[in-house]
Amino acid sequence: MNLFNRVVVTLLLLALLLIVTVVLIVPQEAIQLLRDGLDQAERQLDLTMSARRLLISGVLALFIDGVLVFLLYLQVRRPRVRTVPVKQSKGGQAQVAASSVVSRLKYHIDPLPGVVDVKPKITAHRRGVEVVLDVAITADANMPTKIEEISTVARQVIEDDMGLRLKGKPQLNLRTMAVPESMLPKAETPPEVEKEVPETGLADLYVPVTDGEVGVEYGDESGSAIAAN
Repeated sequence: MNLFNRVVVTLLLLALLLIVTVVLIVPQEAIQLLRDGLDQAERQLDLTMSARRLLISGVLALFIDGVLVFLLYLQVRRPRVRTVPVKQSKGGQAQVAASSVVSRLKYHIDPLPGVVDVKPKITAHRRGVEVVLDVAITADANMPTKIEEISTVARQVIEDDMGLRLKGKPQLNLRTMAVPESMLPKAETPPEVEKEVPETGLADLYVPVTDGEVGVEYGDESGSAIAAN
């Protein structure tokens, strides 16, 4: 917008310089030239007087008026704040980018329990920074407690951590929403325990023999069997 302003002002100054020079040096000829031009324009209008010409002229006038109103709005609107002055800066003046303030607020408020999403908006004034927070919290969160917690964190970030001056209290716009699946606690699967299988030795295969029964004893490692009665 600054470049556009410079171009428009430069062209207007050049045109005004030419017009003033001609009018002051040869005023009669300039006035006569202007009168001839107006007379010619009037004759053309009389020849082309019709409903179609009025429609075209009306549309053209609305278009030009719209462009001029838009340019006027760009001139008078408040420019977006890009930096915020630091209130406590020893040895010089310091400014903090507005985007840094927004990211710092989001970094500290987003991890709070019950907070799903936060969108900070700041506006710099002479007396401090105005903070507006659009916060989404879970439906089961305690709203008064959460408002106090978020306001305290925002105030600490602005005044203590960044050294800025806070104008008034932080304004919170809250909305509730269902808890997303990513925030739900995951059930822990118990670790699998391997069952130990007892080792069976050759001695466990021994069966005691009573009178009148025949038993078999596996005595040696080669697997030979000894029968007894």
